Amino acid sequence: MDEQSQDGFIWIGGGVGTMDTADGGLLDMNASINYSKYDHIFKLRGIHAEEMVLFGPLPNDEVWELGLLYGRTQTYGSLSVSLLAGISYTGGIYKGDRLDIDYYEKIAFETVGIPLEAQIDVNLLTYIGLSIMFYADINLDKSYGGVNFAILLGKLPGLTGTTHFKKY
Repeated sequence: MDEQSQDGFIWIGGGVGTMDTADGGLLDMNASINYSKYDHIFKLRGIHAEEMVLFGPLPNDEVWELGLLYGRTQTYGSLSVSLLAGISYTGGIYKGDRLDIDYYEKIAFETVGIPLEAQIDVNLLTYIGLSIMFYADINLDKSYGGVNFAILLGKLPGLTGTTHFKKY
């Protein structure tokens, strides 16, 4: 008889990374709330990225996203691999026409997008793990992609006795 965990797993993640847009690279911060049961995973993620220019033309490019994603996950011991997609509300600021020597027109955008993500988690301890996420958001205004590194805290899937799958 298959014994599968009837409990779900819930954890939070947060970290930093880089984002690439058509206009260049940005530094980002990310945060997420994750829920997993069996091989299904749900994620609410937030990303905020900004161009880090101290002395240069203004405004700095900026992108933010709030996304709800669903996907499938597979656990191999203390390693979990997930593929997710969903819907997002994203926006930001980018430079338009040059108005002055150090200032450009500020163009703001807000749109709905399709977020995509591939995530690899390594669960170090029962309640602590590390993650690397490759992500993208496809939308009509300003599509982007990037990579994030995060620390995971909470009830993590994948350690002995807490897996989603059949116990032997």
